[in-house]
Amino acid sequence: MRQKMLILFLLLIAVPLGIQGFVTYRDFSSTLEQKTMDYAVRIIHQINQSLEQNLEENMQNLSLLPLYNEDVRALLEKYDDPGNRLAVPSIEERGRMYRHIVATNFYKTEIRGIQVIANNGFIFTSMDPYIVKPFIDYNQETWWPQVKEADGKWVAIAQHKPNYLLESTSERYVSLAKLIRDPSSTQVIGMIKLDYRLEVFEQIMSGYQVAEIGRVVVVNRNNELYYEQNADNTDFPTYRVLEQLPNENTNRRMDIDGKPYLILSEDSRLLQLKVVSMIPLELLLQKSVELRNYTIGIGLVCLFAAGLLALFFSYRFSQPLILLKNKMRLMQHGKLNQSLIVSSNDEIGHLIQGFNRMTEEINNLIQEVYVLGLKEREAEIAALLSRINPHFIYNTLESINMMAIRHKAYDVSDMVSALGSLLRYSVDKHDRMVMLGDELESIRSYVKIQQIRYGDRLSVIIDAETELLGLAIPKLLLQPLVENAIYHGLDSLEHGGTIWIMAAQFDNKLLLTVSDNGKGLTDSDIERLRKSLKPPKESLFEQGVLSGRGLALRNINLRMILMYGEEHTLDIDGTPDCGASFTLTIPI
Repeated sequence: MRQKMLILFLLLIAVPLGIQGFVTYRDFSSTLEQKTMDYAVRIIHQINQSLEQNLEENMQNLSLLPLYNEDVRALLEKYDDPGNRLAVPSIEERGRMYRHIVATNFYKTEIRGIQVIANNGFIFTSMDPYIVKPFIDYNQETWWPQVKEADGKWVAIAQHKPNYLLESTSERYVSLAKLIRDPSSTQVIGMIKLDYRLEVFEQIMSGYQVAEIGRVVVVNRNNELYYEQNADNTDFPTYRVLEQLPNENTNRRMDIDGKPYLILSEDSRLLQLKVVSMIPLELLLQKSVELRNYTIGIGLVCLFAAGLLALFFSYRFSQPLILLKNKMRLMQHGKLNQSLIVSSNDEIGHLIQGFNRMTEEINNLIQEVYVLGLKEREAEIAALLSRINPHFIYNTLESINMMAIRHKAYDVSDMVSALGSLLRYSVDKHDRMVMLGDELESIRSYVKIQQIRYGDRLSVIIDAETELLGLAIPKLLLQPLVENAIYHGLDSLEHGGTIWIMAAQFDNKLLLTVSDNGKGLTDSDIERLRKSLKPPKESLFEQGVLSGRGLALRNINLRMILMYGEEHTLDIDGTPDCGASFTLTIPI
């Protein structure tokens, strides 16, 4: 009891304290997470703007190169035949194109090279011509279908290694490319391609505190990778994460290798690019964890102080109950004269008062039981004396039997012996349960008496296996059924009949059947007898029309209900002029 009260007090203190700490921690974490998200969204937006500005400037300058430079257009138109790869520009022509490209002032460290490609596949390049193939093989360039489909618009090409480069480095590039059209005829006269080193993104990122917004990647709307911050960290499953990203802008949580991340993204207005930030939640909650630890520390101190107070009050409140428990334990060991002093007027005081009244009542009941015991013994003595009369009857019947034998009246002797056995079985045995063999033996005595009256008109056949004779059944269970069969089934028949008594076992049930070949039962008789088996308030007996056979059956059924409940059955069957059958099923 004391431990339960202590636990209850601790719970009453710990639960509100825990709820308050949890709500505070959750609100703080939510606010901190929202602020970090807002900051990350601003940074992503600024990165997007810087990326757009850089790419847009380069695209505009390159778009003007063939538009306002007639020499560039003339060179491209000269080598416009796609099937003529034998037409190779002269060194002088290549030099002119090189100067035009360099004159655009595009020489920046983040740009690896600018390629102007004629329709016959020849590559005019700003790079060292010894590391660039003279002709391009479009079938080996995975990005070519994308440029062709854009039909003159700028397209961004994800990380790749161009097949036209002869250098052995494994460096990958991202590119901008578009078809070149003649301003007057709008015919395609070539293509321009700008190859960027990945440092173009790193230069943009260097101006921001990207470490505070997690891992940053740049992809297109098909989630193809352009740039990945800290790409050297091979433990991060970037490509697996990109496969799960939706195409549209997102703000969602995602588990990456068992760790929760917050995914933020923003689309660029150029080239279908988007910037994605993957922020670990542990980074968001770093400061909130400090608050959580501080709250837990304060809570433990308060819980310890509350535990001391709870221990004091639980001892004070439980002490009277412990005394009451000890008194009740003494009563369990037979020391019934127990009482307690009532020291308070609260619920515990009322409980002690009730205990004192209970012990007083118990002592009074003990005295009453003692007096009733004395009276019961007197009743037993009176019952013992009353058994003198049955013994007198037995002795008298035995004297009649001896006189009948002396006068050679053997029929009278058999009848007197059967009557004595039946009387002794009915009166002398006080047990409610008897062996099946004893019950059948009493039936034989009863039948022997009836055969004195009916003679050859009455025949009884008993069929019971030997192993069933030791089973216990209620006393006088079958005798009323045999009596009904004689008086209601065979008595009115001139030629008499036969009664069959059968006992059989089926699983854990004992089946007892009494049947005859007498006058039988009609459907209305069977219905009336079945109604007589109902509880007294619904039976025909209560209506004053129940007689003989119905009364006996109802008495048997009531005995079975009292002894076996719903586990027994009493089945009635019969046919007019063919006999009747009554089957009792009882549990073994």
